[in-house]
Amino acid sequence: MDALARPLRRSGLALGFAALLVAAQPATATTVEWGDTVTVDAANAGWGRLARLPDGRWLAVTTHYPKGRPTTLQLLVSDDNARTWAPLSSVSEPGRLLDNGELRVMPDGRVLLAMRSLIDRRSYRLNLYASDDQGRQWHFLSTITANETPRGRKDRGVWEPVLTPLQDGSLSVVYADETRADETPSYNQVVSQRISNDGGRTWSAAATIAEQPGGGRLRPGMPVISARPGGGYLMVLETCGDDPQCPVSYKTSTDGRTWPVGLGTPLADQKCGPHVMSTASGAMFVTSCLNEVSASGDAGTTWKTIRPPAWPLGFRHSWPAVVEIGPQEIGVVNVVEGAVQIRFGTYRPSSER
Repeated sequence: MDALARPLRRSGLALGFAALLVAAQPATATTVEWGDTVTVDAANAGWGRLARLPDGRWLAVTTHYPKGRPTTLQLLVSDDNARTWAPLSSVSEPGRLLDNGELRVMPDGRVLLAMRSLIDRRSYRLNLYASDDQGRQWHFLSTITANETPRGRKDRGVWEPVLTPLQDGSLSVVYADETRADETPSYNQVVSQRISNDGGRTWSAAATIAEQPGGGRLRPGMPVISARPGGGYLMVLETCGDDPQCPVSYKTSTDGRTWPVGLGTPLADQKCGPHVMSTASGAMFVTSCLNEVSASGDAGTTWKTIRPPAWPLGFRHSWPAVVEIGPQEIGVVNVVEGAVQIRFGTYRPSSER
């Protein structure tokens, strides 16, 4: 989520990362030639995420910051392969701040929109909306999880939901969860997962899938899951608490539900707010607020940092995401001076060089 809304989250982590940084092997090397940049949402915008609609168009969600009013979610559409964008619809909740919009197109064509919704210090919710006309109109579907009794605390919320359809037909949501902070032992923040077997109408109890072993002040969060080429799933996450830039790690799972304990394997050159995706060609890409891009040609076993990066911005809370635009073309979505933009790149795996 944006740094202005949650400055307390950006504290950091020390996990002995320097000794554990993931090395890339030559076989996984991928090159990217960066090209055009386009604007999705030009002003007072943040947190851009994309999804391809069933009819081939692209849908984007951004956060809008209207002066003196609660934040809302703006939906935009492109019919020329994400090159130009036009407003389509919006979602708001009276008196509540919306952010962290995440899109997922389901196999039946329904579009889901997950988000955080809060009244600061009073009510924290992760809500889910659905559209059956490709993003023109939205209706409330469910509250995934909530904390309605934070007792005036800013650090008892739920944040950054990400939806992933699993191979067994269920729907996963992962999110950052501060609601275990009052337990014994106390977990400052964990990554939680819930499962829906009815398309997001109802949800299972929360399962903790990333935590500091034994509890403590470390803050794993901002999780994103992608299916791995060849099967299984890979999740990236940040862990704050000691390093102010919140190093990134990853975990793998065969079924998307069962994950190794702990905080995962550190991933070099990525810090804070990671995002991961797999392409149809079998390549995987990761980016984060360090504004580097890493690629893997072996389903996430090893990673190679792409040079130069799509956005040579260095570390900033710009919340980038990476998406497959077309055959061997990716786009890196970023927030630059209040505008949501995409930089396109054509990639080539090492086997083609």
